[in-house]
Amino acid sequence: MKLKLLLSLFLGLYFLSKIEAQSELNGNQILLFKDKGVVVNSYTVGDHINFEFSNKQWLTGYIDWIRNDSVQINQYALQSTISMFGTYGQDTLQLGKLAFHIHEMIAFPKQKGYYNSVFTNGAFLITGGIGYVGLNIINTVSNKDPVFAKDNLPKLIGGVLAWAGGVFIQKANPNYRLIGKRFTVEIL
Repeated sequence: MKLKLLLSLFLGLYFLSKIEAQSELNGNQILLFKDKGVVVNSYTVGDHINFEFSNKQWLTGYIDWIRNDSVQINQYALQSTISMFGTYGQDTLQLGKLAFHIHEMIAFPKQKGYYNSVFTNGAFLITGGIGYVGLNIINTVSNKDPVFAKDNLPKLIGGVLAWAGGVFIQKANPNYRLIGKRFTVEIL
């Protein structure tokens, strides 16, 4: 009786470990993208994913499987084509499967609908600075005044500083999220 109980307990644990191992092979795990420990996005098998790989290339595809520390995606790319009627369209190009470690992901794009205007990406200051300097130079030359005169130099410097401020804002607020101190990736 004790032997049957011990044998059934052993077989039960064996099959339970096989089921657990099979669930890991089937990709029943979740890839989590976190912002300071809070889950921003989660990915499971079959989900679409877009990220920057360690070689600075942006990859797009569908997740095939997720394991303890690695992920495999089925890559694809959209390419512009011309149809038989002469119109432009998008066609999907299958690139194959790629398995990689989660630490090879270095950035994720910001979600669609994320607030990103001409003020937050620096385009307003860049355009305004270039326009101001250009208009100042055109007006100064048309009035036959020296461009770098003592009274005109602060105006030129102001336009250049506006342009530099826009470039700084653009660098400080990219349209992607770098994996590092603030954003992390882990498998649950």
